Amino acid sequence: MAAIGQIRKHYGLLVAIIGIALGAFILGDLFKGQTREAVNIGIVDEEEISYRDFSLEVEKAIETDKTNSQKLNLTSAEVFRIKQSTWNRMVKEIIIQKELEELGLTVTSEELFELVQGENPHRYILQYFKDPNTGQYKRELVLQYLQNLDQMPRDNQIQWIEFEKAVKEDQLNTKFNNLIAKAYYLPTEFAKMEDNRKTSETELQYVAQLYSSIPDGEVEPTDADYQKYYDEHKEDFKQSETRDIDYVVFNVKPTADDRQSQKIKFNEYYDEMKTVALNEVAVFTNSVSDVKHIDRWYKTGELPLQISDAMFNGEPGATVEPYLSNNAYHTAILLEKEERPDSLKASHILIAYAGATRAAENITRIKPQAKQLADSLLKVVKRNPKKIEELAIALSDDGGVKQNKGHYDWFPDGQMVPEFNQAVIENKKGSVVLVETIFGYHIIRIDGKKDISEKVKVAMIDRAITPSNQTYQEVYVKANEFASKCKTNNFDDVVKEMDLSKRMMNSLSAMQEDIPGQKQGRQIIIWAYKQVRIVGDLELFDMNGSYLVTTLTKIKADEYATLEDVKQNISSAVRNTLKAERIIEKMNASANKTQLVKLAAELNTAIDTTTVTFGTSSIPGFGPDPSIIGAAVSMAAGNTLGPVKGSTAVFMMHALDYRQSPAKNNYEATAIQMSSRFVSSVNFKLYSALEKQSDITDNRHLFY
Repeated sequence: MAAIGQIRKHYGLLVAIIGIALGAFILGDLFKGQTREAVNIGIVDEEEISYRDFSLEVEKAIETDKTNSQKLNLTSAEVFRIKQSTWNRMVKEIIIQKELEELGLTVTSEELFELVQGENPHRYILQYFKDPNTGQYKRELVLQYLQNLDQMPRDNQIQWIEFEKAVKEDQLNTKFNNLIAKAYYLPTEFAKMEDNRKTSETELQYVAQLYSSIPDGEVEPTDADYQKYYDEHKEDFKQSETRDIDYVVFNVKPTADDRQSQKIKFNEYYDEMKTVALNEVAVFTNSVSDVKHIDRWYKTGELPLQISDAMFNGEPGATVEPYLSNNAYHTAILLEKEERPDSLKASHILIAYAGATRAAENITRIKPQAKQLADSLLKVVKRNPKKIEELAIALSDDGGVKQNKGHYDWFPDGQMVPEFNQAVIENKKGSVVLVETIFGYHIIRIDGKKDISEKVKVAMIDRAITPSNQTYQEVYVKANEFASKCKTNNFDDVVKEMDLSKRMMNSLSAMQEDIPGQKQGRQIIIWAYKQVRIVGDLELFDMNGSYLVTTLTKIKADEYATLEDVKQNISSAVRNTLKAERIIEKMNASANKTQLVKLAAELNTAIDTTTVTFGTSSIPGFGPDPSIIGAAVSMAAGNTLGPVKGSTAVFMMHALDYRQSPAKNNYEATAIQMSSRFVSSVNFKLYSALEKQSDITDNRHLFY
């Protein structure tokens, strides 16, 4: 219905756009011909991932996610993330499978049998087949499940096949990881060297002059300075492929005329609502309201303040005058009023029949047979209400009967299916009744009610104030005018001429989920990455509530960023390099270069002392500085070193003392620690290394 509403609002625009699109399509065929070639979603080491296979995997993942999260539908963001994870999984499977085949690693049928049914089962089996009472793994549950698998629904059988596949894949990955981890050998000398690094200490005396001591205005880098720094640090400027865009948003907002016309229309709905019979009001409100009617009872404090008093103080048929709130018009009418409990307690036996909602596959009785059995049980429970628990355990088709023995302890009014809920409301505590619901026949014993208060049923009409078709057309005309001018004039000049606000988005990646602030920004990213796209291309987008005109300002290839691209970012580092050169020159020219106390006075700074090891992370007062720490720990006692360029300052250092780590009888503890660290890193570093050396072509941006 929402889509139809949007089509109606944009009817005039759609006619024009469809006409233009048809013309463009025909002309495109005449002049260009069929030039687009079908491509796969991706290629990994020459193995293609077809769009069809990818789509099937995505659909399976979506259905699994819906089941696990108990959702009927997923958001577009959730679906996008599933597509991302599906791609990552399929790429990983291809890369790992290639390695497994080369190594000849497999999981035999006998091995898989042991992993599922053996004495030492796979961790997935241990996780899912536990005794509900003890929480411990129970092998009999696996055997029982497999014995009944042939009689289970097709979905369960497919689920088991996927489960076995997951067990097999995990076992293969474990074998692969173990091959790498078990191949690790650590000589004792390496452990000794590591221990010495961590525990040997250098007592350091130093003088440091900060780069910030020289004002920026005294240092002006030349183009040659920038080029030199760029060349020396070029590997830092490796970049992935990205796009830069500039864009202008034309928001479509309701005008004063739109508000007035919708107010008149809403008043007409209000007047009509007052003439409709109360038992038909819900149908009427559903036909005109943006928010569908909910058949529920409200207690004090649960309704909007604007309607609460009128509903609780009025009689059925009372209405609320239309009012404006949160850019929408609202009204309401009172349908019913009752004294009702907040909490209910009941016990029941469910007798289901074939075809009833959620009826188990093994239920074959037909509806008349179910009714006959329910009538018989009703007589038994009426004679002896205490037997309901015993009968529920023996006969109830409620899936939760094993846990609750037929008891529903204090549940909120309205939580149960309507017929069940109403039966508990209408009958006295202790009474036994029979009701039919979509699940079958229920024999219910009413066990309690509490917290009785006045409640009301209300039908509401809520209508958001939206732009009219005329308003959409006017904004579209303005956006189109801007786009047309930009085709023959500079984008920024037209922005200024039409007094608009330009936005920029830089470094857009091909598989970025969205553009911040734009709910449908993914379509713009897809447009920017079309293979025929060039800098300066322009496009007008309908963003469902706004129009957006964008231009492509930069295409950054999967290579090194240019000096021009990074010049602003490296400006501070280049200045610090020049400042370091000046400070080093000054220190080298000083007669007090090796006399740190005099040098500190000459530089108007302090002399400091600290103790460092190979594992020290920072110099007190100067922060992390690996180059200074590395130089310091390599000094022998009595040596002076410098000037040395650091991250924030230039240092002159003198090693007052070097304390060697005392020798140990063995270094087994250090060796075990180093080995464990390596083994634990295999799981996440191994695949990363394989992925880097793989040839991966990612075409996803051509499809979604």
